[in-house]
Amino acid sequence: MHESLMPELDFAHADLPNLHAVLDELRPRGPVVPVTYHGALTWLILGYEELAAAFADDETFPSKTIYERIAMPVMGKTIQCMAGDEHRRNRALVSHAFRPAVIRRAESAVLEPLAHELIDRFAARGACDLIADYTRKYPFLVITRFLGIPLADEDRLLHWAQKLIEFPWDPDGALAGSREFTAYLREIVAERRAAPREDLLSELAHAELGGERLSDEEIFSFVRLLFPAGSDTTYKNMGSLFALVLARPEIARLAREDASAIPAIVDEGLRFEPPVALLPRACGKDVHWAGAHLTAGAPLLYGIAAANRDPAVFADPHRFDPSRKANRHLTFGHGLHFCLGSHLARRELEASLAALVQRLPGLALADATPPPIVGGVIRGPGAVRVRWDAARS
Repeated sequence: MHESLMPELDFAHADLPNLHAVLDELRPRGPVVPVTYHGALTWLILGYEELAAAFADDETFPSKTIYERIAMPVMGKTIQCMAGDEHRRNRALVSHAFRPAVIRRAESAVLEPLAHELIDRFAARGACDLIADYTRKYPFLVITRFLGIPLADEDRLLHWAQKLIEFPWDPDGALAGSREFTAYLREIVAERRAAPREDLLSELAHAELGGERLSDEEIFSFVRLLFPAGSDTTYKNMGSLFALVLARPEIARLAREDASAIPAIVDEGLRFEPPVALLPRACGKDVHWAGAHLTAGAPLLYGIAAANRDPAVFADPHRFDPSRKANRHLTFGHGLHFCLGSHLARRELEASLAALVQRLPGLALADATPPPIVGGVIRGPGAVRVRWDAARS
């Protein structure tokens, strides 16, 4: 009978500002260890090679097992709940909407203008909380504008998007929000099928593979997924990135003086503090794997934060180092379910960091102590309070 190595710590509920120290304490016990999550014994995968293998093995560790339980009732049958030919077909069709030409068009039309639009709202103040004033808003608004949602409807969309992710705590409210969201989308998708525009909903409505197109429900479920998958994670990672960079004046200066360095800074931020630190999954069958005996249905935690700092793969893993070579982090997953929106997320982070350091002279943390980055599953700072020279902005 296995027992949790840290029975006093529930990874589902603890704030875990010391998460990386906790993971380091567990690491010598093996690449897969028993811990507590939501009060239950759960296997935590710590090792990089083991986690990459688990991501790639959708038969032993099918993503649909967990998503059917926690997301499908409100989001529908998304690509996270699919396997085999069904997954390949749907992923190929929606991938068409994320091809490089579409992202490049969005970059000039949405990403950079929106960054400046939000900064315009607070640039004259000389101080703000970047979480409240920027990161919570930016990724959500990127998605609505990328989809082609009318600006006047953005507040309604935000309400429905927040309801969707509250299903485990407020199932009735989440289901009601899902119905209202779907009714709203149905009308717009019909319009885009009849008269396409240059937006994501039009791309989804007209994507074709071998004569097949996405059904309305397949489009609805993908859009429902976009908000928690693309907005919540990016806003968390954006907050962590800003906190990390501004706590290191030499890196903030590098970002301000050399725009070509920003992609590497962003990539290291993704490795150093992934927004999904521990990803819940479940085992699909009985298996003896990486030294652990796992039974079908056994709960798992994919330790992305642990794998991204595995000393067997990353030299000096606890050092924030944008000059790091071959930064093969697992923040966007690996294999079959590698994040479709990874390129868009990177560009959102890059555009935001570039705009902030250029628009806000002397941008620095308001407090001497950097803000704590907290959370076991979804991870980020609660606030990033900053100041700058408003007279020069």
